[in-house]
Amino acid sequence: MSVTEPAQNAYERGHLAGEIAARLAGHDRHFAAINGSLERIAATLTAQTLAIQQLADQAKADAVTRVATATALKDAEDARRDKGEQTWSPYSKVFAAIAALAAATVIYATLFRGR
Repeated sequence: MSVTEPAQNAYERGHLAGEIAARLAGHDRHFAAINGSLERIAATLTAQTLAIQQLADQAKADAVTRVATATALKDAEDARRDKGEQTWSPYSKVFAAIAALAAATVIYATLFRGR
C-alpha cells in the first residue's frame, strides 16, 4: 500500500520550505551585517582606548614637567634672594672703606689743587 501525496500538498510543502530557506538566508545576511557593525564598533573602541591612554600619559608627563619647572624657578628665586641678602665680609668692608677714602682724596686734590 503506497500512499501518494496529492500534488497540491507537495507544492505547499515545497513552497513552505522555499519560504523558510529564503527567511534563513535573510537572517544570515542580517547577522553578517550585525557582525560587521560589531567589528567596526570594536575597532573604534580600541582606537579610543589608545587615544585616552595617550592623553593620560601626556597628562602625567606634563605634570612632571610642571613640577620640575616650578622647582627650578623656586631654586632660582631662592638663589637670587640669597645673593641679595648676603652680608659684607670684614675684608669687603675694609676694602670698600679704603676705596672710598682714596676716591675722596682724589676728588679733594682735584678740586682744591690750585688754591
